[in-house]
Amino acid sequence: MTQYTQTFTLLKANLKRDWLKMTIWLIVMVGMFVAVAAKFKSIYGTTKQISAIAQTLKSQAMVSLFGPLTTNHLNTAIIFAVEMMVFWGIFVVIFNFSLSVGITRGQEESGLTEMVLGGHPVGRLAPLAAACLELVIANSVFVIATGAGMMAANMPESDENGNWLFAITLGAVGLSFGLISLIFAQLVADSHNVTIYNYAFFGITYLVRMMTDVSNPDYTWLSPFGWIEKADIYTKNNWLPVILLLGLGIIGFAVAVLLNGNRDIDSGIIQVRGGKRTSRFLRGSGTLLFWNQKTSSLFWIIGMAVLGASYGSVFNSISKIANDSPVVRQVLGQNVMRHLEQNQILSFVSILGVIFSVLAVVGGAMVTSHLYTEERQGYLQIISTKPQSRSKLLAAYMAYGFVLSVIILFAALIATMEAGNSVLRQPLAFKYFWQIFIAMLPILALFTGILVALIGFVPKWRAAVWVALGGSFVISYFGRLIDLPAWAMKLSPFYWFRKVPLEHIDVVPVTWMTGIALVMLVLGFVGYNRRDIES
Repeated sequence: MTQYTQTFTLLKANLKRDWLKMTIWLIVMVGMFVAVAAKFKSIYGTTKQISAIAQTLKSQAMVSLFGPLTTNHLNTAIIFAVEMMVFWGIFVVIFNFSLSVGITRGQEESGLTEMVLGGHPVGRLAPLAAACLELVIANSVFVIATGAGMMAANMPESDENGNWLFAITLGAVGLSFGLISLIFAQLVADSHNVTIYNYAFFGITYLVRMMTDVSNPDYTWLSPFGWIEKADIYTKNNWLPVILLLGLGIIGFAVAVLLNGNRDIDSGIIQVRGGKRTSRFLRGSGTLLFWNQKTSSLFWIIGMAVLGASYGSVFNSISKIANDSPVVRQVLGQNVMRHLEQNQILSFVSILGVIFSVLAVVGGAMVTSHLYTEERQGYLQIISTKPQSRSKLLAAYMAYGFVLSVIILFAALIATMEAGNSVLRQPLAFKYFWQIFIAMLPILALFTGILVALIGFVPKWRAAVWVALGGSFVISYFGRLIDLPAWAMKLSPFYWFRKVPLEHIDVVPVTWMTGIALVMLVLGFVGYNRRDIES
């Protein structure tokens, strides 16, 4: 047990450093979750409202997003569980990834782990054990707060067993993926690649869940993320998924412990190949950035194309509207039915445009934000030995990040169109996907500008861009669900293009979003040139 010496001392230090980050995450996640639960009765509290949403949830489009319905006897609580489980599971997983990377690879990159192990009587596995305990504490607090909040919300048809199972299932999936992240922290040597491995693994489990839900829900057991659907909250209240997720997390931690003993501090199991001293990619900041980011960029583009193709593959099922019967077709006529089916698909494409845009912003922002990471690690001091202006350096990261986000969005939309048209009897025209692409460009520019401004003036607060992005998505996606007022809905930039491609793009929001983005970029460059470089 000497290898775990001073684990609780390190845990105390970690919590002292991360308490604000954890508090903000937990307040936002728990607060939104409980707020939706408390308001759900006014949205889906009558038989008519439940019947209307039931038809929507049975469509393949909604099954791909939320999962399948496991019962025909719907009520307010069951609809809440169906609509909230998958998306809140995503948020909890992201929260755990952000914690695990910082308390493992983040500390090793800063040199803190080596200093602690080399200069103090601390066990070799103490940092890893402390990271595990911090994840356990964070998820336990989430479970307790969410469960108590659900009980206080007193949602119709909910019960104590279902409320606590809901909270524990979400906490279990977050903890499980957080502990699996510790494995990737042993495999690769920097936090950037750990993050890539984390989301690659999560992306695979999400795609497996989505595709099996649409084709055969029995196969959803193949995806760890799909296990949360099998809890059947407020119907069967199955605790098996919780046991499986906790078991998977324990296995993940055990594997991480084994791998930790086979590597040196600040290195990974997967060795980094040495480069060529005369490589043309070492001649400038732009080419060096491209060389360092080429693998992760390719991963993002291919991954988003696969995601788009997966959603496009269910277009034929989406086109079969609820009243798809010979009588309805005879009364309305083929032309009207085609128009209705096309509008239904285009409404789904509009939702996908928001999802793809959020992910595109994340992919591009990770590159742009990496400028400050390299600044703190002292890498920019090497580049600064050559005559290199700060403006050119910031421009390289900003331009690469923005262009990457544009390519990611385009790849996802084109893949969706190609896969969708391959299964549709009446293919969708390219113009619809092009309209969504053009409508989302000002939003990509807006978030890029905000991030650049933060890096220029207050780089330690650059994570605020994720808060703004997440808040915009939640408002856009759940705003009408929780009956937000019009002024609150307008706070999300996605609101202004919610009817594209069913309607034409409004030039006014395009103009003011682009203007704000340009102002933010100018401020960011001014601030970056004036402030001190950190190391």
